[in-house]
Amino acid sequence: MLETWLGGSEGSAMWLCQARLHITNFGGDSTRLWPTSSHSVVCFPVAASLSLTAQTTSSGGLTGVVTDQSNAVVPNAGIEIKDSAKGVTQSTKTDHEGLYHFFFLAPGKYTLTVSHDGFRGERRSVDVLLGPPITVNVTIAIAQASSEITVADEVPLIQAENGDASAQ
Repeated sequence: MLETWLGGSEGSAMWLCQARLHITNFGGDSTRLWPTSSHSVVCFPVAASLSLTAQTTSSGGLTGVVTDQSNAVVPNAGIEIKDSAKGVTQSTKTDHEGLYHFFFLAPGKYTLTVSHDGFRGERRSVDVLLGPPITVNVTIAIAQASSEITVADEVPLIQAENGDASAQ
């Protein structure tokens, strides 16, 4: 009998192991598995990124990159996602590569909002599906400088009888 298993724990190295096992029945309900030789258990390290986050079949996710109009990444941009049905809001910031991630989201419609000082905010409607995260990359535009000048002054009153200006 050839047995294969994956071992390890969160944050530790992962190992793929195989062993040739011999089944011995001691009568009744007592059965034991024995390696067929001392060299019959072989384990190999499995390369796995520690930054991977598991997804379940009952959730989805959203990920993407935020860039400006010149395609430069925008680190530390504020990212907010709001579940349109429940009104629940989650927020994060982009990392130094402009990446953002939301995992374990209930499937449904969401509103994605991206903001950063000096840029115009961007808002998108997103459908999150079951399974692996969907990718929504966002380009934000530099905010236009605007100024508003308000002039407040009173017009002098003119006396209708003689045309003199009054400075009341």
